[in-house]
Amino acid sequence: MFWKKEPAPPRPEFSEAAPLPALTPQYMREMYPDYLQLVQAQVFFRHGERTPITTRLTSNTTWDFCHHANYLHSEFMKAIGQFAPLHEGLPIPSPEHLGQKNPRYSKRTATLKSGLEYEPAQWSVRLGSAEASKPADNWTSATCALGQLTDIGLDTLQRTGSHLRALYVDRLHLIPPGLQSSARNWLYVRTTDYSRVIQSTHALLVGLYPTQNGSWPAFNADFLQKFPIHTRLHSNETLHGNFGCFNFIRHFMDARSRDARRLKWIDDVYRQTAQLSSLGATARTIMDKTQFGSNFHPIFDELMALTAHGLPLPSDLERSHLDNLGKASTHQWVGPVNTLEGQRLGFGRLLNEIVMTMTQATRPEPGRIGSQSNGDLLLAPGGISAPRADQVPQVPRLALYGCHDLTVAPLAVIMGDTDQLWHPFATMLTFELFRDDKTPAPLSNQRQQELPRPPTLDAPAPPNHYVRVRLNDRVLEPPTCQAFGKHHPRMGPSMCTLEAFLEHVSPIIATEKELAAECGEMPKSFQMED
Repeated sequence: MFWKKEPAPPRPEFSEAAPLPALTPQYMREMYPDYLQLVQAQVFFRHGERTPITTRLTSNTTWDFCHHANYLHSEFMKAIGQFAPLHEGLPIPSPEHLGQKNPRYSKRTATLKSGLEYEPAQWSVRLGSAEASKPADNWTSATCALGQLTDIGLDTLQRTGSHLRALYVDRLHLIPPGLQSSARNWLYVRTTDYSRVIQSTHALLVGLYPTQNGSWPAFNADFLQKFPIHTRLHSNETLHGNFGCFNFIRHFMDARSRDARRLKWIDDVYRQTAQLSSLGATARTIMDKTQFGSNFHPIFDELMALTAHGLPLPSDLERSHLDNLGKASTHQWVGPVNTLEGQRLGFGRLLNEIVMTMTQATRPEPGRIGSQSNGDLLLAPGGISAPRADQVPQVPRLALYGCHDLTVAPLAVIMGDTDQLWHPFATMLTFELFRDDKTPAPLSNQRQQELPRPPTLDAPAPPNHYVRVRLNDRVLEPPTCQAFGKHHPRMGPSMCTLEAFLEHVSPIIATEKELAAECGEMPKSFQMED
């Protein structure tokens, strides 16, 4: 089944999406010289543009940007067995077949029979044709729900997929140009269970493998057979911070603006925001409220959604002021990840999965993906299912991870990024693995193998392999890799030896036993707010 949709239009002038590098001949020569062989790419991408999570500042704004997104969302919800007419209640979760006795559940999320969540619930009931099915008098077929991926977000991710095709298919030939069978032999796709992320992944895959007539394949059994998409229950998810670790989440509990305002520049942001005639009184109430994570991000998120959809900001709010609100949000949400403890407790599990996927690709015969896929579940009609042995994918040449700002931002910090700006929609953080048999290694094989490596790896890395980390149109330089002998002799500090990259992440990756001890016991009285 296909749905006719026009190709993604050019990037609009008001776009707040992440910048993509122009794949000019000079860029390709400098970034991918002929002495380097690209072995694997792992791409972490933030979802596309969405409506705000709340509208305390923009309650009079009409968010009619979901004409296509609503149709695709209804198809998505049907595909996973979750579509329901407006007058019917949501199904009761019954996850017995997965052994989950008490799945996390709340009224504001739609929970599958398997226990997975897709939020918010009302996205599944937006398309009734009868007048009585409309949730509000001003509702139209293009009206978005809060937090929903919009048509602009769909277009952005389709362009992102087209960019990846131009790079990894047309120029570098990392993956095949077409699909003769299931892509699981060379492609691994995984997303968090947020529907905006899964739909962003759908759009990216449409851009990566467009149909000949420009139509969109429906999100159905046929599409999921060609492109197996994995997700996880919250208890196993690593594509966000480890919020099951008490000594990690305690850094985000009870965030107070007065604590952040001990820094003069954040105090400036607070005062300037409170003084705005357009929204200062409401903004002050938000900033003064004790929050989980950040006191400034609810304001920034709502205003950024405006400008990301071409809507005007309040007349007394300068763009630099909006950027400073984003920096204050970054300080509160990402600041704890500047510490080794924050990196280790919050994102060591994800770094371990990246490393395992990377090192497995260096084998002469990589085989199927290893234990880093434990907990993966396949999206399928009617819900999710644990993959059979023959459905476990091969070690991928291209891995795509649909995630969030609070996935890519901490990973970027770990890889040496010092930019304080909030990461835009469709941000891509890419780990590229290369082999070079033509250039002499910077250090002897023995000295390279003596470098520290994560405790989860049994053997040292093979020689002549290198890692580069790209953030949108920039290249990051992990600090460990800047030392003599720890980067490619010709490419410089922007390309780590694999051994140096493993040394860089080694202190961050813990064994399961170490992580359990360091996280501490979750207080019985503590429950995170839904």
